Amino acid sequence: MEADHDRPAPMELGPVQPAGPAGDGDGTQPAQRRRWATLGAALLAGAVIGIVANNARNDAAEYDEADLVRGTVFVETEPPLASGPQRMTVNLINTGPREIEILDIAIIGFESVDDVTEETVTAEPGVWVAARATVRADCDTRPPGTIDVRVRTGSGERTVLIEGQPGDDQLIWAWQYGCDTPPESGVFIGDTRTVSADARGAHIVLPISNGTDEPIEILRLEGTTPGFALATATMPIEVPAGQLVDVATTWTVSDCEAAARFTDATVAVNVGRGDMESRITQPLGNTTLIELVRLAVRVCES
Repeated sequence: MEADHDRPAPMELGPVQPAGPAGDGDGTQPAQRRRWATLGAALLAGAVIGIVANNARNDAAEYDEADLVRGTVFVETEPPLASGPQRMTVNLINTGPREIEILDIAIIGFESVDDVTEETVTAEPGVWVAARATVRADCDTRPPGTIDVRVRTGSGERTVLIEGQPGDDQLIWAWQYGCDTPPESGVFIGDTRTVSADARGAHIVLPISNGTDEPIEILRLEGTTPGFALATATMPIEVPAGQLVDVATTWTVSDCEAAARFTDATVAVNVGRGDMESRITQPLGNTTLIELVRLAVRVCES
């Protein structure tokens, strides 16, 4: 046996740290790792909360949207020159992303006379629906074509103002029908027809009916459409009770600037009955409106 002093001295390796858990080969201290882990969790939680909050705000805004566009307006009235209420049907399309309910409509220039509340109308995205109201013309307010629509969205009820359309002739016609035409006058202008038209003028026939039980006279017709002059055949013309006569008229452009801005075609009818005379403004339909636009283009843009 060798003596102890003959054995080689052991190699000094220095102090050795205790081995950490598996996978901690980077030498990071546990406390330091915990701090980084806590910070990372906090950042992740903040990011998640931010995304959720942003999505919640977007969802809330989307649920509150009520994007409606107005289409045509249909007007139902009693026989010519009746003074009763008018039934209006307004076509609306929901251009928003979610279904909404249309509770009622208010048409500027008209007063509601509905005795009962109309049934709500469900408007799905991209679908045309019809909203109805029974109204009477408010003769102090000419209709600009705007409509207040009370709706119910995912976040509650609100009122949406919908702009009108260029040349709102249906609303103008209905308003004039209720305001400018006395019910006792008995005069009504039907669908007009164009005989001929060129740059010199448009020759248009106006069918004028007498809805009373006694004869009347059409003393004269006056053009009340901005930018246009109106000439007629020999006046006066007698219209028997309950009958209709065709009156030949010639329209010419008198002012290109005014003709470029007009939105509806009208004519004033001066009516004689016995010793009484009255003046009634009558709207003309789309056919005349289109013909006058064409006339203005031929004369003013040539």
